[in-house]
Amino acid sequence: MKKRTKGSTTNSLLLIVAVGCLSTVFMTYVATQTNQTALAVNGGALARHLNNEISGSANPRADKAEAAARVEVDGTQISNSELVSWMLSGNDKDVGTQHKSSLQMIHSPKAPLHFKPGTLTLSHANTLAFCYADPQVYRGHLQQGGGRDGSSVRVSYSDKHKLVYVMLPKSGSSTARYHLKNDFDASETHKSLQHLSFEKNGDMYGVEVMTFVRDPLTRFYSQYEEAFVRTAPWEGKKKHPFPFIHAGMSTYHEYEDVFCPPNTRHSRKDCIFRPSQENGTLVERFERFVREWDGLTPFDVHLTLQVPLMSTSDGMALHMTQIYNTTDAKNAWKRIAEKYGVQLGAKGVIEGRSYPRRFRSELVSKSIQRRICELTLLDYCCLNLPLPETCQGNHYKG
Repeated sequence: MKKRTKGSTTNSLLLIVAVGCLSTVFMTYVATQTNQTALAVNGGALARHLNNEISGSANPRADKAEAAARVEVDGTQISNSELVSWMLSGNDKDVGTQHKSSLQMIHSPKAPLHFKPGTLTLSHANTLAFCYADPQVYRGHLQQGGGRDGSSVRVSYSDKHKLVYVMLPKSGSSTARYHLKNDFDASETHKSLQHLSFEKNGDMYGVEVMTFVRDPLTRFYSQYEEAFVRTAPWEGKKKHPFPFIHAGMSTYHEYEDVFCPPNTRHSRKDCIFRPSQENGTLVERFERFVREWDGLTPFDVHLTLQVPLMSTSDGMALHMTQIYNTTDAKNAWKRIAEKYGVQLGAKGVIEGRSYPRRFRSELVSKSIQRRICELTLLDYCCLNLPLPETCQGNHYKG
């Protein structure tokens, strides 16, 4: 089976290979003149499969598929993750046609081949480029991104360095905006991130587009807490889709009394930077929210997944050159500064959060952590981020 290259005239040949990222993400490989490839997220599959696979419950069917799903490339046995990476990389190789996985792709093109988040040999940006978030499923998240066609995206832009930063809340955005403004002479504006704009003679030709992404589980803790405060009664919000999270806390001081009880402080100033002293009340409400929220209707922009913020309203990825991970932010900023010949400010890498988390995330149960991984699986799969150990389960480790 020869991989089609750009310029192929075989419009009639549609080789469709479903590749399951823990049974929820499907890649469609279409051999056409434009050689379009996409990672499409199937929202329905999430509900059907993730409870077993992420929780670590026995899944003989998935384990059997995982064990059998090996394919030969130039005579070498490779895993499904390597196969998917090969198909997306553009390398022109032959796949051993006698291997059962190869034959399966031909005779049963819609049968899924499972691969694990974070195991593709592709960068975050390269993986995102092939991602498609079904707008019928992720409409709520895509609308939070502005419902845009990519022609006017809010960014930090440095004309001097021809550099764009795409803002993703709770993913190191405070640090990035600070450096772009103070070290790269950037200003916040709107720019087209449509792919055509970056082609020769396009308005954005020669401009690099970057952003930072964050582990979805730890990001979710920050997302929730930000949304919690921004939609609180003391912020003037009178109606909330989950009113129980603010029950008995109509003012900020009442909220403060929960994470900083009066009998543990000398004055309210003690509460600003001190670790939370809450007794589990806030964690209990957080866990109830995670259980009851469908994950598809964010009531605050800070609850939006990362992939939709880098996508058009129809679910296609925007033009992205480089995506860094906040887990290595300090070194990433050093590399960025060296690349553009910029001296970072005396403050170095600033922290977006200057005070401790108000609910004690260390008390969050493993079952709730797994539920969060389910809710954020789009980010794990389409950004090629590894699942936390708590969420990996037997199938992931198999």
